[in-house]
Amino acid sequence: MSLSLLGAAVVPSLLIFWYFHARDANPEPRSVLWQTFKYGAYTTVAAALLEIAEEYLVGGKAMAPLASSINGAFFSAALIEESFKFLVLVRFCSRHPAFDESMDGIIYGVTASLGFATLENILYVAQGGMDVAVLRALLAVPGHASWGALMGYFVGQARFGPDSERARNLTLALVVPIALHGGYDFPLMFAKAAGEAAPGALLLVPPAIVIGGWIACVRLVGRLNRMQLATLPPINPASPVQMADAGPAFNAGHQQRHQAQGRSLRRWLQLLSGGLLSSWGGLVCLGVTAAIAADPKMLHDQLVELALGLVIIGGAPLALGLWLFWLGLQPRAMQREVAA
Repeated sequence: MSLSLLGAAVVPSLLIFWYFHARDANPEPRSVLWQTFKYGAYTTVAAALLEIAEEYLVGGKAMAPLASSINGAFFSAALIEESFKFLVLVRFCSRHPAFDESMDGIIYGVTASLGFATLENILYVAQGGMDVAVLRALLAVPGHASWGALMGYFVGQARFGPDSERARNLTLALVVPIALHGGYDFPLMFAKAAGEAAPGALLLVPPAIVIGGWIACVRLVGRLNRMQLATLPPINPASPVQMADAGPAFNAGHQQRHQAQGRSLRRWLQLLSGGLLSSWGGLVCLGVTAAIAADPKMLHDQLVELALGLVIIGGAPLALGLWLFWLGLQPRAMQREVAA
């Protein structure tokens, strides 16, 4: 697998993780996040083995297209994969001392899902190439992240909400991602199995599910972030120590928050354009690096072309994209005001 394909498989997960991590006013320990990511990746192998066994036991490939697609989407894929992510969240993350507020559910849910999606993405991209990488970067990886965020939200509510709602929230933590995941996979599987007999409009369902999932996630993250900011003590901007401990999220008061809400469209444009530009620039840089590694003589024969590729075609879009993405990640206000 080339460096370019590896980058195409990994970069979307990194950008999505960066987005959610920046929304957390009380960042989680890196060691716990890394463990969660690894556990999510480990479950990819276990889920793949169970999916193969399930398909074999029920004879999924011998079924009619409709039955085969329902089984493959909702049982073989969604039920097994989301159940493993659920186990990571409930058995490891929610029992860790670092899991101490509702927002943590979303952060760890996204992290576990991106661990799963990243390894799965590498496997798919290695087989399908750059076309598969682009499609999965736009749909599958964001989809996994949104399902993980929603799962984590309900796990967080089960952990910190009323005891009477615990069973309901845990049930929703599993049922909602399974329904969305299965709803995403079914049209794709049915279109492949049924061929021309499948309605073309079905292919509009997966993007709609991903977009709807992200809208729900953004609203939930915004609500929990406001709850976090409401509990933070005021900070004196003149104090370097306090500013260093403030984290990436700042509360500048109700007036600045209200003004910033009107800039939400601009922030999303910055995030999307920054993500696309940085992905493109990163892939170009990785491609040039891979070419040099494969044939070091190119440094002598095509030094000017390689330099232009790295600096102008690759490096400039990468730097500009990361800058735009960073701007889009900035909190609704850059500083918390304080009555000194």
